[in-house]
Amino acid sequence: MKRLRRMRRNIKYFFPILLKVNPFSIVFILLSALIKAGFGVATVYLPKLIIENLMLEPKPDFMAVFIIAISYCLLLGFTYVSTKILDMINTYYAFKADEKIEAMFNEKVVTIDYFNIEDPKFADDIAFARQSLWAYSGGIYSFVRTVRSIIESILTMISIIGVIIFSGLPWYITLIFIVIVILYATFGYIIQTKREDIYEEHNKSIVRTSRKQWYYNSSVLNFRMHKLLRSYNSEPLLDKYSDGINKEVNDKNIELTKKYSKASLGYFTNYYFVGVLLVVLVLVFSYFKFGITIATLTALYTAVRNLSNQLYDAVFTMVSYDRDCIYQENYINFMEKESIFKNGTIKLESIKTIEFKNVSFKYPRTEDYVLQDLSFKINDKERVSLVGVNGSGKTTIIKLMCRFYDVDDGEILINGINIKDYDYDSYMKQLAVVFQDFKVISFTIKDNIMIDEENHEKLYDCLERAQVLDKVLSFPNKENTYINRWFDPNGVEFSGGELQKFAFARTLYKDASFVVLDEPTSALDVISEDKIYSDFNEIVGEKTCLYISHRLSSCLFCDKIIVLEGSKIIETGTHYELMKLDGHYAKMFKAQAKYYND
Repeated sequence: MKRLRRMRRNIKYFFPILLKVNPFSIVFILLSALIKAGFGVATVYLPKLIIENLMLEPKPDFMAVFIIAISYCLLLGFTYVSTKILDMINTYYAFKADEKIEAMFNEKVVTIDYFNIEDPKFADDIAFARQSLWAYSGGIYSFVRTVRSIIESILTMISIIGVIIFSGLPWYITLIFIVIVILYATFGYIIQTKREDIYEEHNKSIVRTSRKQWYYNSSVLNFRMHKLLRSYNSEPLLDKYSDGINKEVNDKNIELTKKYSKASLGYFTNYYFVGVLLVVLVLVFSYFKFGITIATLTALYTAVRNLSNQLYDAVFTMVSYDRDCIYQENYINFMEKESIFKNGTIKLESIKTIEFKNVSFKYPRTEDYVLQDLSFKINDKERVSLVGVNGSGKTTIIKLMCRFYDVDDGEILINGINIKDYDYDSYMKQLAVVFQDFKVISFTIKDNIMIDEENHEKLYDCLERAQVLDKVLSFPNKENTYINRWFDPNGVEFSGGELQKFAFARTLYKDASFVVLDEPTSALDVISEDKIYSDFNEIVGEKTCLYISHRLSSCLFCDKIIVLEGSKIIETGTHYELMKLDGHYAKMFKAQAKYYND
């Protein structure tokens, strides 16, 4: 029952997608099944007619034999060509449906609640779901193949059962044939189910190992990683991990082969004993007992074997599809994973103030609070700097501002209203962030900065403010130059500082009312950093800005400095106020200044 429920669920989910891609899919599937079923009946009747005409007395009718043989060949050719064409059509639309399914999967991954992304268990869930998109799990194609095979088997079995019933044999002989066929299919089902269970168990056990193997392979293929590998002679380290991973994979594959081979012995026993020997014995008995002709004997053997094979194929297809359903169920479970993110309805035009009010937060599956009873307010057009050692919660504050996570206690107020009450898309349009671990995509410079809006005048202005316009204009393709060579052999490998400037330009291009800069100059040279600091007010303009940097000289142009330590705010004020206080901030600033003064 569990298998049937799983199949029904999968059909209910995937069939509408297939019909949406091609409303005539079921027609093509039925046509293909009808043609193959018709040919299955012909393989029973036509050889019988040939034998009968060859054994005619007083002499064989060779003309009839010739006509039947030609007809058989033409029918074979028609069946082959027509089913190939229909299969190509079905396969084409199945792959189109698979493209849609993969697009849906990718969209789900990038829109699912952010806290899942940082959860290792969720990485396994993604790996399980992605398995359904791989070739061996079949995707939509396995669904098309299954439906076609089952319809074909049912039609063929009905036709062939009719042939056996009207063969003139006593009813009990017909019943014996049907019982043999059912036994053959039943044993086949048991054996195949056992094999598929072994395969399913194997794949469940190997998912995490496969994910590790994928990481290793992608690291080796990542040309950026080669700087580390070569400069530190890291090959032995990689070999150490890869040998362990590969051994684990190989051991599991060997174990699978042993179990699979053992289960397969039953298949051969079933095929030769039940599928062949019993059928031949009954036919020999019928030949001597009832005097059936050689032609009828041949037709009956072909009919029973075809019936057995069709029923077995139907069973095999169902069991195989059940295995595919397991993978596809992982996909469905992932796609139907409900978001706990609650979107508000208030449209936000501009961020005037952001206030953290008694905010406490700890990451999922952890016990320690990263932030505890945190309260501060950033006013309109203020420049605020967050200062603290690593792990003090600075980046976590940004994640909470972005609503990647919701607070455990307290609230975040935007313009005096809880952040959860705002429409998320309208809120994020007003928030622009350069993350510490900023990323650029291997697309063109233009696409990385504009994203989905084209305004070349604005693009050039942002590139100039980010101090990278001259560099971009020096390329033959200018802003259409690709970043690195993944998509274009003429792409350019940029330095870390240049990439950070692109990330900065992207933030400026967004033209949001609130800007967050998390270590925005960490990859820049001293001159570029100094120019950004000196032109900071001009670059940011009238926007409210939250600034995070370990280089405390950046705090000089900020209106307010918030000092974090041990998940709490310990100091707040301007640079001069905090230096006068001679507390934690002053200690850090003097420690940095010492190296410059010396």
